[in-house]
Amino acid sequence: MAIMAESDDQGSTLFPEQVVDGLPTIYSFQSCPFCFKIRALLGSRGIRYADVEVEPMKKAELSWSEWSAVPVFVDSDGTAMNESNDILHYIDSQHGNLFPRAGEDAEQDRWMDFSNQVLGKSIVAVIYRTFGSSFRALEYVNGIENFSRRDKLVNKYLGGFVMKMVGRSRAKMFDEPPRQNLKTQLDLLSTGLNGDFFGGESPNGADFANYGILRSMQGLEGFDILESHPTAYPWYSRVQMFSGI
Repeated sequence: MAIMAESDDQGSTLFPEQVVDGLPTIYSFQSCPFCFKIRALLGSRGIRYADVEVEPMKKAELSWSEWSAVPVFVDSDGTAMNESNDILHYIDSQHGNLFPRAGEDAEQDRWMDFSNQVLGKSIVAVIYRTFGSSFRALEYVNGIENFSRRDKLVNKYLGGFVMKMVGRSRAKMFDEPPRQNLKTQLDLLSTGLNGDFFGGESPNGADFANYGILRSMQGLEGFDILESHPTAYPWYSRVQMFSGI
């Protein structure tokens, strides 16, 4: 989906002024699971990119766009788009064309949708299960140099409170308690593997989509559930080695 703005002769929407150092640029939160999808695919292709940290409350870094949600991806020519799975398809189409496009592989489509509709919501319910885990998940903002001290405090504590409420709402979507539900979803994810990866011998869009969601948990509440899973964790480790992220 393209942002409405000045178009080139082919009708594409371009934002060349939002490209950083001439590189493909991700506007992201450091901890965003959907952003990790994009980083993983770019990393797997050896593509250098810029990563602009968006201040979670004010989102001034996205004032140029119609989108308030990350990730927003701006290619080196200024082509801009959002929605993580669409971005994965776009990047692959421009760099190797190594997995099917949306609508060409029903299984890949199914598991890419699973990453957004099920797995992403499941990890949020775990990571932000308590106020303590919510504040720990947002501790990273203290290390962002371009955030003011006030912004760091607001994003950690007010953001932690907000995300605790989001986590509670996500938990209500499932029949099981958050930690048990995540294990159930990892069991389900494992049934989709076609050998080493969803894509067989090499990762496809479903691998990057689901890996990115789980990568955002690393070091946070609930990652131990993944680490103890006999099938999902070896798969996760293989994708991590492939992507370098």
